[in-house]
Amino acid sequence: MFNQLEAWLLSLVQAANGFLWDNFLAAALVGVGLWFTWRTGLIQATFFGDVIKLLSIRKTRQGLTPFQAFCLSTGARVGVGNIAGIGLAVTIGGPGAIFWMWVSAFLGAATGFIESTAAQLYKRRQADGSYAGGPAAYMRWGCGSALMATIFALLLAAADGLIFNSVLSNTLAISFESVSGAPRWMGGLVLASYAAWVAFAGDKRLAGFAAKIVPLMLVAYLLLALGAFIVHFDRVPEVFMSIVKSAFSLEAAGGAGIGFIMMTGIRRGLYSNEAGQGTVPNAAAAAHCRHPVEQGFVQAAGVYVDTFIICTATAFIVLLNPAWAETHEKGVKFVEVLLGSSLGGWTAPVLFGIVCAFALTSVIGNYFYSDMALRTVTQKPWVHTVFRLAVVGMVFLGSVMSLELVWNLADLFMALMTILNLGALLYLAPRILKLLAHWRTVKARGIPEGDEAYFKKDDLPEDMRKGVEAW
Repeated sequence: MFNQLEAWLLSLVQAANGFLWDNFLAAALVGVGLWFTWRTGLIQATFFGDVIKLLSIRKTRQGLTPFQAFCLSTGARVGVGNIAGIGLAVTIGGPGAIFWMWVSAFLGAATGFIESTAAQLYKRRQADGSYAGGPAAYMRWGCGSALMATIFALLLAAADGLIFNSVLSNTLAISFESVSGAPRWMGGLVLASYAAWVAFAGDKRLAGFAAKIVPLMLVAYLLLALGAFIVHFDRVPEVFMSIVKSAFSLEAAGGAGIGFIMMTGIRRGLYSNEAGQGTVPNAAAAAHCRHPVEQGFVQAAGVYVDTFIICTATAFIVLLNPAWAETHEKGVKFVEVLLGSSLGGWTAPVLFGIVCAFALTSVIGNYFYSDMALRTVTQKPWVHTVFRLAVVGMVFLGSVMSLELVWNLADLFMALMTILNLGALLYLAPRILKLLAHWRTVKARGIPEGDEAYFKKDDLPEDMRKGVEAW
């Protein structure tokens, strides 16, 4: 009975994804990214020096530091999607999918800048001195639509708190089964217990934990990728050529064509870097900074860390091994088998540990996003308690669901959120561009020292100040 229901639901979700992605979303993401890249003057290629300065700030009187917000969002982005998702992208779309993932990340960085800056502009100060906000906030206060904000908040709460966490649980359970031989539900039970702790911990505690774990897990995973890179160093030029050639091959991916490869790369890229999706701005809004564009820079840089470093590392772990095309495993096990073939069986428990770390920080980020969204809809304690219990239950349920179903559900909710968010960003773009122009003017004169804000809402034209509160 369960299998029949699962199969029916999978077919329904796949049909909806086909309609949304094939007919609209992939083109919209690329088009919006190109427009924002042009209108910001290629901001994603010029902000690196400013990002380094901002990430060096480790203390703030209120809210999260830029570094804490960066780690919180990076911990959510740099998750199992960077392992299982890339494995799926290569399996389905071939090496060319990686090229289009790079393209989506470069363009997505501009979109990420716009949405995180908007979140900073329309954030709200909480009773404890912290900040809260995100797409639901800028839809309500910037776009002036409470209905749009409510729909997005509910979608985000369901997507990040329930669906995306089920993806994490599914991946962890599969890895746990592979390493220990124990049934998948046991891995799900462990992660569900951890999710319960996350759901009842405070924002500062979660951000502090993420700030400690994220750098460590990035280094550990990159060392594994470096090992595979060294072992197969002679194949590096060949792999680069295959990625580029396959991206434009009419016969790639089993004859599916360039369009299929593009959509595969863009879809998996969006799940990985989340640019335009409307999740990362929730972390951006929680940060204390002196100008809204500062956190826009920081969060946009996270797209590069995620895609150009972590996702690329996974892609090379897979593609550098000549046996990748003959390996019939899926998801994280696909990567695990190929990594073990390159470096030895000792990598299986190491990769499992890294997957666990990815999952832990991703659960933190996902819950933080969903809770932040719910705050814009209701402050009733019982609603948040019920939601927390639902998060824990869905984490466990995800461990025993099929791989295809959880990933397709993630794609569907991601698509719906992205459509709403892109509409809001296009509406708010003129205000964000005014902010960027103001920052450039101040920078030309010399940015003031200290911790005081050097932007006030009065710096905006009078017709753009409505809804701005924290500045």
